[in-house]
Amino acid sequence: MAALLSSTVFAFPPLAHAQQTTPLRGTLQDNSVQVQAQNNNDSNGSPTANPPNATPSPTDSGIPSRRYEPISPGALPPDDDNGNLGLLGVPLDDGSPPAGPADNSGGLNPDSAALPAAETAPVPAARPLRLRPGERSLLDEERADTFDNGPIEQNREANPPAGRTDRDNLPEPALERRIIRPDPEPFAPLGIRAGIVTLRPSISTGLRATTNADGSSDGSAALLSETRLRARATTDWARHSAWLDFDGTYDKTISGEEYSAPNVGLRGGMQLDLGERTTVKGEAGYRYRQEDPSAPTTIIGTSNRPAVQELDGSLGVRKEFGKFFADVKGNVDRTVYGNAEFSDGSVVSQKDRNNTFASIALRGGFEMSPAIKPFAEVEIGKLMYDEKEDSNGFQRSGVRTGLRGGVEVDFAEKLAGEFALGYLRQGIDDDRLSPVDGLSIDGALKWSPQRGTDVDIGLLTRVEGATAPGDSGSIFYEGTVGIKRQARANLDLKATLIASLRDNKDGSGWDKGFGAEIGATYWFNRFFGFDVSARHEFTRSEVESRQTNETSIFMGVTLQR
Repeated sequence: MAALLSSTVFAFPPLAHAQQTTPLRGTLQDNSVQVQAQNNNDSNGSPTANPPNATPSPTDSGIPSRRYEPISPGALPPDDDNGNLGLLGVPLDDGSPPAGPADNSGGLNPDSAALPAAETAPVPAARPLRLRPGERSLLDEERADTFDNGPIEQNREANPPAGRTDRDNLPEPALERRIIRPDPEPFAPLGIRAGIVTLRPSISTGLRATTNADGSSDGSAALLSETRLRARATTDWARHSAWLDFDGTYDKTISGEEYSAPNVGLRGGMQLDLGERTTVKGEAGYRYRQEDPSAPTTIIGTSNRPAVQELDGSLGVRKEFGKFFADVKGNVDRTVYGNAEFSDGSVVSQKDRNNTFASIALRGGFEMSPAIKPFAEVEIGKLMYDEKEDSNGFQRSGVRTGLRGGVEVDFAEKLAGEFALGYLRQGIDDDRLSPVDGLSIDGALKWSPQRGTDVDIGLLTRVEGATAPGDSGSIFYEGTVGIKRQARANLDLKATLIASLRDNKDGSGWDKGFGAEIGATYWFNRFFGFDVSARHEFTRSEVESRQTNETSIFMGVTLQR
């Protein structure tokens, strides 16, 4: 036991002495530390130096590096002359050529062949790998992926044959390439552009066969020539916008009941954006039409349908305050009635029915979300007749008031518009006449349930005057639904539903009307199309002269630009 302790004491001091005399700088290999310690022991004559015939222990020489073995067998010739190399890898001058790679370690990694056979340190046996059943080691996979290569001059992959040199002056590709995409609307009108204004005109003409030419309670069948002219002008200002619409229809009898009726409408509007939160909107319109034969104010027995001219204009300002907004809108309407003519040549003037209505409306609301904005609105106006008294001595002017609540919606192309529900009252200056009041329903919505399908919904409430003695007037309600479907790029399908109610204050009950129309347009190109449609309308009332029934079919062509 004492001899073992003494040998241990004599074995460790040389290593500690070597670490103190030679400072370690950087990362050194274990073999370099081993060689440095051996050189110090030889120079100091340490008694721990191994005798020539003794086998060095792992403590003296460390773990030697493994001998270089290539993965591919046969890559190097057999190393059978390691003893011919010196300490620095230089072959000894014995006349025999060296074999194998030279030692480039600079003396820090002495090869076992440069030492005597007796002083060569034994290489520890590799620890066997413990693999799971079916598992392969990385070395086995690497060996499985390798294969022997022939001479490099025969390997075409590593030494490909010389080919034709590529051109250096190749043409450069264009910076911008013109990509021609198909037109999503190949049959839509192109319009006529003049500066910032684009005009899109169209004209339709054809034949209409109807069972009731003038739409009255005693009308008869006829074949009519129908011509319709439409035009729309829009601007492309970056900030503001303006538009102008024209729609005119003229019917003329070819055979059957004599009938001739023009119907013309012109309306324009503009929108000015004065800053980010202030908007000014204005509209104006004119319409020329013939009086509805089923209206209570129609004079019975006339040979013509009296003309009605309507002019209107409005101007409003909208201001937003954070989540809240306020609208102020002024409105003026002017209605002029033509003379009624009889078959005996007599004429009855209706100038006592001419009137002007002016009103102002205040609206306030808040932004529940960017797409939904509830609001409340109050309206006050004055209905003024040109004649203070009508032909029967009644003063029909008066104050009109309205109170509404509704919501504005804006879901981009999906749904946009507004809807309002409230109360409307038209007062009359003459105490002998009771005021006209009732429910008010107004709205205008544009809905697109899917691409290529557009639905327009309109709701209207208006007060109608009267001419009969003791009659205050009526409230008229109308709702329309228009559906347009693009079945194909060159085929448009259309359908329209109209329903109306009239609340007569003279005790004659309710007048009910309904109408439906379906049609299609086939486009041969952008400019020419073929139209066909069918329509049916009727009115039911307790008064015989107000009941109407009409069915018609139209066929014609349309030209557009």
